[in-house]
Amino acid sequence: MLPLSNGLLIPVLMILVVTAAGVLVFLAIQLRRRAQSSRKFVELLAARIEDEQRNHESERHTGEQGDLEEAVERAAVFLLERATKAQRENEAVLSILSQINDGIIVTDHEGIIRFVNRTQLDRLRLREDWVVGRSLIEVTRDHEVYELVRTCLSTGLEQKAFVESEPGRRFVYVSTRPYGATGGCAIVFQDRTELRRLEKVRRDFVANISHELRTPLTTLKLLSETLVSGGVDDADLRADYSSRIEIEVDRLAQMVTELGELSLIESGQVRLELAPVSIGALISDAVDRLQTQAARAELTLDVVVPDGLPEPQGDLRRLEQVLVNLLHNAIKFSPAGGTIHVRAEETNGVIALSVEDNGVGIPEDDLDRIFERFYKADKSRSSTGTGMGLAIARHVIDLHCGRIWAESTEGRGSRFTFTLPLDPGR
Repeated sequence: MLPLSNGLLIPVLMILVVTAAGVLVFLAIQLRRRAQSSRKFVELLAARIEDEQRNHESERHTGEQGDLEEAVERAAVFLLERATKAQRENEAVLSILSQINDGIIVTDHEGIIRFVNRTQLDRLRLREDWVVGRSLIEVTRDHEVYELVRTCLSTGLEQKAFVESEPGRRFVYVSTRPYGATGGCAIVFQDRTELRRLEKVRRDFVANISHELRTPLTTLKLLSETLVSGGVDDADLRADYSSRIEIEVDRLAQMVTELGELSLIESGQVRLELAPVSIGALISDAVDRLQTQAARAELTLDVVVPDGLPEPQGDLRRLEQVLVNLLHNAIKFSPAGGTIHVRAEETNGVIALSVEDNGVGIPEDDLDRIFERFYKADKSRSSTGTGMGLAIARHVIDLHCGRIWAESTEGRGSRFTFTLPLDPGR
């Protein structure tokens, strides 16, 4: 290789320096471009990672929110079902409470009515929209009931008592007890009027039958003691006392027979032998049986029966028993010289038979009781008879689907009437 001269060396060196600088510049540019590209890639990669993370967080949050919404929806459905079930149960309870025969009122702790059932509304003769929201004392106007409720609310203890409403006519058993968490009170009203009436009838029955048995038994004892103590030697006295003993024994036998018959009728064990009944023949037979007794009492029997009366279905023997009983009572309680009227007529689809006298009459207050057993023990009746004839008559007419009643003016006489339907099915 030829050595360069000094003149050529400088230009060559300059060319090499420029070339090297160009190469360096090119390399620097390439390295810068690659660095920028790498930075962009890193930035893009970082952004993608950030987006993925953000998307993951969003998906996770969305999933959690969906689970929460689903849980809330399930809870809402459950609560709705429970509320619907509770409402149905509440409606069922209210329906049952409204149908039972006992009256029910529920108040809050201040005595304000919050519920009242249909039975109690009917007894109060008030509307539910007027009752609910008012005070108990304003609605019932019964201080005895109000005091029971006040005591129950203040003590928290159940209270019970008999309360007489409509004085002398209705007896109510009232029971109060605490109700609910708010300190209210539930009040139950049980109408015991019929039970009281039946209890009174039972007491009267025992008292009356004791009285009825005591009288003939006392008479029999006195008569027998007289005969045993020497009266048997006197023929006239013996005959008189024997006759009285026979009368008292017959009276006891009649009482036992009628008690048994009444018991059978009331227990429903009596069956009627139904057949067409001739009203004329029925009245004629009953009058013939008592004609002698009426004549002895100096009474006239006046009978009026229209011709052509329809023949209702009935038990002839038992209907004659009813008519004989009414005629016997009329004869027994009419003064001598009077007239007893027996009438029959067709009216409003029934045959009505009546027996009217001008005797002692019946007090107005006692008219509702004359068909009870032993009514004859009342002051307006005599001491003869068993006192069960009218009770039996009432049951016999009831069995015929008819009615029997009495009209009377004290001191002026009485009229007893009973009806027989021409069409019992109606």
